[in-house]
Amino acid sequence: MKKLLYTVLAALLLFTSCSKKSELTPVNIKPIVYQTDNITVKVDPKLELLMIALRLAEVEPYSNDAYTQDYSQFVDGVDKLFEKQKEHPIVKELKSHCKNYKDGTSEILKITRYISDDMTQLTIKPKELPEEMMVFWKGINLKNFVAQFNDFAVKGNFERIWILYEAKLKNQAINVQDYYDFNKKVTDWISDFYFSKDNIPLYEIHSTTLSGNEYILPSPIYKDDKTVLEIICPSYWTRDYNWNSTYSALFISSGYTYHLIRKHWDLFSEEGKRIVTSIYTQNQITEKITDLSVKTHIATCISLGCLFNFEDIQNDEEFKTALFNTLTTYYLIPNPEKLVSIIEHYYDNRDTYPDFESFVVNYLPEALKEF
Repeated sequence: MKKLLYTVLAALLLFTSCSKKSELTPVNIKPIVYQTDNITVKVDPKLELLMIALRLAEVEPYSNDAYTQDYSQFVDGVDKLFEKQKEHPIVKELKSHCKNYKDGTSEILKITRYISDDMTQLTIKPKELPEEMMVFWKGINLKNFVAQFNDFAVKGNFERIWILYEAKLKNQAINVQDYYDFNKKVTDWISDFYFSKDNIPLYEIHSTTLSGNEYILPSPIYKDDKTVLEIICPSYWTRDYNWNSTYSALFISSGYTYHLIRKHWDLFSEEGKRIVTSIYTQNQITEKITDLSVKTHIATCISLGCLFNFEDIQNDEEFKTALFNTLTTYYLIPNPEKLVSIIEHYYDNRDTYPDFESFVVNYLPEALKEF
């Protein structure tokens, strides 16, 4: 009888211990945040940690080394201090999942918005994630992913690394804040050109060196009836170089236009593929045409057409010539004037099209048929 009792008690204890939820170790790192009007500049530890994992997984552009020497310390430190984590499960999973992923990587980063600040739990039910994110995250157990994410931070001693480089990260954020304060015309133009007067967006700009030299724009976030444009940008652009403001306007424009093309892909897939196929054929390009390459090509060309409305372009014939040359020689558009005239129809008829999305849905698909 005693033996049976001990057996029952042992089984009960085992069941109790196994059924207890494993507790994760909170990671206590505060984000770096600076606020100016409708622009928030931020260095988000969760976002930085995910980009570190993507860097170790050799996923571009995070694995690139396109940064200046003045801003290389954090990346160099990360490479050295996380070297032992290259075989971590989260790195292996990201590497494996990205290998067969046929879309852009911007939506991967957006998951960090739904992970708690202490990196211990998902703050949203998996089925409530925005639809565009599920293209990548479908099939991944997000509860396990958060546990891996937390373990990656703990084993990599991320809290210590953050303390070591916090002053440098703050300087990077201040540099980005200064850049956008000086070049306020960029966000003012995006707000005025792409959005209606009653829906001026908020800008959440993430300063980083881990994106190489690339701007990355995940799809917008809607919070308290406001559109939030999340922009992940390099930390080291100089504010007073004239072309930089134009490049920033183009990158933000391209990211937002790409989001609209992707969102309404059913309206553009047929004509988009026809246009890009024609360009590739005429120029004997053998590169494989994919949905991603079509979306990117169309979105960038439309954005270049929109840029003729940006004040720096309007006031400088050299800039205009450079834009036309970019469309014809790099993107191989045979009739850039036609593209520009399509965009002109938008800003000449803002009463009909209060924002760019209404134009994209109601006019652009038919206009591209004649392009």
